[in-house]
Amino acid sequence: MGSQLRIAVLGGESTGKTTLARALSAMTHGLVVPEVLRAFVQEHHRPPKQDEQRAIMLAQRQREDQGASSYPHAFVFCDPAVLMTAVYSQLYFNDSSLNAQALTYAKDYDALLWCRPDIAWVAEIGQRDGPDFRDRADSLIQLWSDELRTAATVLEITGDVDRIPRAHELLSKQFGSVWQNAARPESN
Repeated sequence: MGSQLRIAVLGGESTGKTTLARALSAMTHGLVVPEVLRAFVQEHHRPPKQDEQRAIMLAQRQREDQGASSYPHAFVFCDPAVLMTAVYSQLYFNDSSLNAQALTYAKDYDALLWCRPDIAWVAEIGQRDGPDFRDRADSLIQLWSDELRTAATVLEITGDVDRIPRAHELLSKQFGSVWQNAARPESN
């Protein structure tokens, strides 16, 4: 393991992915790679069409690679994992053409933090889905879980409270002193 860890979050909408990535990044003075899909929706005022999914996935991957190369000694938190584009492509369009590439990309993560849908649904501006869709996304990730666990370490983040301390604990167990030293509170 090098001095950089690339950690990605995955899960359906409103599962705390962004909150978790930002909090862990703040703990480690790391970098959050933001979601291309979110920027796309804000810019175009609509969700992507089926033929735009691949470009979004590739742009997310490029953003991750640029962040990782720009900050070689930082923790890089990918919000979300590239494979979430493949999940949404399958759910919205019944299109699994992105799955193989997304699973290949998953091998480059040191860990995947799988945010499970066991917290209250809170809609964000522009979201068009709801708890049912979030559960369907989680079910699809569950179907891929064996392949994901072969590609990377998968750490499940569950419960409606203390998700950030739970993720910190799991990452400490997984990465030992590498994580603990980076996440140590600064003394004043």
